[in-house]
This record gives sequence, structure tokens and C-alpha cells, in this order.
Amino acid sequence: MFTIKQPKIAAAVGALAVAVCLTAGGIIWGCGKKGPPQPPRGDSPPRVSDLDYSIEGNTVRLSWTLPQTTAKAKTPVTGFLIYQYKQSAHERECTNCPVIFEKVGDVPVRDNERKQPGTQPIVFVQTIEPGYRYIFKVTAYSRAGTASKDSNHVEFLY
Repeated sequence: MFTIKQPKIAAAVGALAVAVCLTAGGIIWGCGKKGPPQPPRGDSPPRVSDLDYSIEGNTVRLSWTLPQTTAKAKTPVTGFLIYQYKQSAHERECTNCPVIFEKVGDVPVRDNERKQPGTQPIVFVQTIEPGYRYIFKVTAYSRAGTASKDSNHVEFLY
């Protein structure tokens, strides 16, 4: 064992040891749940809660209404992103596996729809293939690029 006789060096070594311990602790324990940054509350548009579907031939028709702004979600909607998950019907369903959606469409809000939220249905049509399980969801977005929470999901086997 050795002793350091110069107080400035001893203080520097001590400070370095504390810094190393704090850095290692931060790396090991982290700071909480990781995820994409979220806008402050009230800065995102309202979420779609009435997503529905119908199938005609080899197409699915998704429909929903423009959600009204609320005290919590006061940013107006300027468009919708449509996401699809597609899995072969012959594959075994994995209950613990994440559902990875792919963006398949973008529907802008027209001026006449914006004036009467909740009245006229907004429609998106997508071609589908037999032998697959499908899940669709919609997110609303604002002019600033902030997105709402996911809509309800619609799921079917075709």
C-alpha cells in the first residue's frame, strides 16, 4: 500500500475515483424507460378511437372520423398515417413477439373535413392477399409533425 503525500494530487485522485464510480453507476442503472421522445402533454393531436373496416373482394376499406380537439389534445389534426401488420396465416402466432407495423399510407385532412370533426368518415383502401392475418392502426399528426397515440386496432384473417 502506498500513501500520497501531496494534498493536491490526493484530491485529484479522489475526484477522479468519484467521477469513475458515478459514470459506471449511470451506465449500469440507467435513467429509466427508454423510448422515443414524446411531446409535452397537450401538444399532440387527439387519437382516433373509432377505426373500423370492411372487406370487398381483395381490398380492405378502413374508415374513421376526424377526432375533436380536447383540453388534453388541443393540437388540430392535419393528416393520418396508416400502419399495417401482415403475417402468414400458416405461421404460428408468437404471443411474446412484438407486432411490427409498416407504414402503408398517408391521408391528409381536407378543409371541409376539418370544419366538421366527427361527422364525415375518412376512408383508406388497401389491397390485401388471401392467407394472411392483418392488423391495422392509424395515428393522427399535426402540422408541426407531432403524432397522436395509436388508434384502436382492427384485426382479421383473410
